Amino acid sequence: MPNAGSLLHEIRVAGGQVTQLQYRPQRNPVATWTDAAWSPRNGEIFFATQRESAPQVWSLREGRPPVSIQLPLTRYRREDIVQLHSLSALPDGSGVIYSGDVVNGKGDYELYRVGRQGGTPAPITNTERDEFAPAVSPDGRRIAHVSNQLGNLDLFVMPVSGGAKTHVQLKALKFRGPSGRVRVRILDESGKPSPARLYVRASDGKGYAPAGSPIFYYGLDPGAAREAFFVASGDDEFPAPAGRLRLTALKGVEYRMQDRSLDVAPGETAEVTIQMERWTNWNQRGWYTGENHFHANYNGSYYQRPPQSLGWLEAEDLNAANMIVANSEGAFIHDKEFFRGAPDPISLPRYILYWNQEYRNSDPLGHMAFLNLKKQVPPSFTSVIGSNSPYDFPLNTMAAMEARRQGGFVSYVHPIAGTLNDVFDTSLGAKEAPLTAALGAMDAIDILPFGEQAYEMWYALLNAGFRILPGAGTDVFTNWRGINNIPGGSREYVEAGPAFSWDRWLARYREGRVFVTNGPLISFQVNGQPMGAEIRVPEGQTVQSRLSAEVTAQMPLDTVEFVENGKVIASAQTDGSTRPVRLEKEVVVDRSSWFAVRAAGKPARGVVGFVPRAHSGAIWVRVGDRPVLVRDDVEMMLRWLERFWNNLEERNNFGPGDNRARARRMLDQALAHYRAKLAEL
Repeated sequence: MPNAGSLLHEIRVAGGQVTQLQYRPQRNPVATWTDAAWSPRNGEIFFATQRESAPQVWSLREGRPPVSIQLPLTRYRREDIVQLHSLSALPDGSGVIYSGDVVNGKGDYELYRVGRQGGTPAPITNTERDEFAPAVSPDGRRIAHVSNQLGNLDLFVMPVSGGAKTHVQLKALKFRGPSGRVRVRILDESGKPSPARLYVRASDGKGYAPAGSPIFYYGLDPGAAREAFFVASGDDEFPAPAGRLRLTALKGVEYRMQDRSLDVAPGETAEVTIQMERWTNWNQRGWYTGENHFHANYNGSYYQRPPQSLGWLEAEDLNAANMIVANSEGAFIHDKEFFRGAPDPISLPRYILYWNQEYRNSDPLGHMAFLNLKKQVPPSFTSVIGSNSPYDFPLNTMAAMEARRQGGFVSYVHPIAGTLNDVFDTSLGAKEAPLTAALGAMDAIDILPFGEQAYEMWYALLNAGFRILPGAGTDVFTNWRGINNIPGGSREYVEAGPAFSWDRWLARYREGRVFVTNGPLISFQVNGQPMGAEIRVPEGQTVQSRLSAEVTAQMPLDTVEFVENGKVIASAQTDGSTRPVRLEKEVVVDRSSWFAVRAAGKPARGVVGFVPRAHSGAIWVRVGDRPVLVRDDVEMMLRWLERFWNNLEERNNFGPGDNRARARRMLDQALAHYRAKLAEL
């Protein structure tokens, strides 16, 4: 809805009458979230929200006069890129204490004080982590607030003027009614303690976790509300109200989901052991999983360090994680403290963390994930107002070339949103992908968890003659309580062979021995050749190609389909069971073609994203020296580049010197590349 957002209302305690105090402005945005505090001393409501170009702390006098003026107390500019969290009114009416993040400044949430007459906010804290939710004591002398400096959210108290903080340790929970404790042991198939994602719903409908463990909220059932879980270690104990308690344990895509219920008796410890059961084991077959787009920390409530990130890998049975160093809305770079230019030494033989980089453009170019970097690629981001990189330059392709010069691997992430069919209708789309591909600097495109529209974008690139690989990148932020995804919820399976290592995994990924999935598992061959292979056929000859696929899954699948050059050529309808689905087809190939297999099912419990999907990498049959070229798709690349350049010229944000000319030269190279391909058709 246009101008949708949060507005202030007054509710009468007696009778519950609601009076709207604000209306949506006609010209300026209204934030979807507003935090407010009432100051009875001067009869004011302080609130934090965006009603103009930048968020501000505002003042509104109480009462309902015919005309009321909302006054911004802060003076943040659009280029400051400010995020406001929460506030508390000072009891003497002199102003407000609030939590804010000036992203192009220090880049983390601190506590500030601003007077009721406005002016420059005075910082109260100055830490490396985030300070949230201030509450001023009734006498106006102290501030209670929470901070993630210890990793989780912990309570601290400090003087209202600033200074030393006291950690208020919460050693126990005091329940309104009877309570007990719960001890949960989770074992793997060999009987050893096993980390897992553990959902907890107690008799009061709430979630609980061990002391110090962050609680997250993510859906378990399609269409249902988010439920609470924590990353279990394999032997965990926590308090809970007395009564019936439900547990659900999940561990990646190769273990069966386990449900348990137990009764918590007052004053006692209820114990339960959950044995995780594998329904398959693809590590034993030489296949190892990974994902391209994993943020440990990204403007969230918690602070995740490498041990917590490794715990996620173990809990989700995710073998390789491309951890992301990146900015968000402004110039602050998250997680740069973890970058080493090599796998993190905390990694385990079967679980590898490697902090790399997301190279981000705020709108016109797209975002890329770099894997296998030895050093960060500057300037890390482009088009960020108020930063040292405010221009639509350098182009993504320039950064991608630099990444590849140092042995990096380049994938465009979240290439298109939802059901959109025009990449220019989203700020996150891979708008520069045809240019990057034409200049040989693109390895992959993340088609999961983005689904069918991303498939079609990938198909178009393949049909324009490129060997672009399928990727999976969840773009997860593991320091969000309302976590936006699950690490490895969509993942690549790479046939690395019996000896797993980062170098081996990435080398085989480059070779195309890959499929992507959020649940179903794919075996696929053409004439006995695996994914990534090229079958050569002499010019002028044809070849009888036998396509063979088997798809297995924990959940029923609807369809398994063969795809040739982006078109479905065969389909198997399933019987609604979980039996393996086999599909075979003979195809006479007289022109260069690529083949793949994909699978999908109905929304299912426990599936991240709920709709089961999987897609194989391609197998090529090359006739003579001709690449796969489909006229419509090559012409679309030319049209795409024309739109791309028009977009850049409309913005006219190339910056100084010869930036525009350099960008135009690259565009002309890409246009010449596609025109030469058209001439071959």
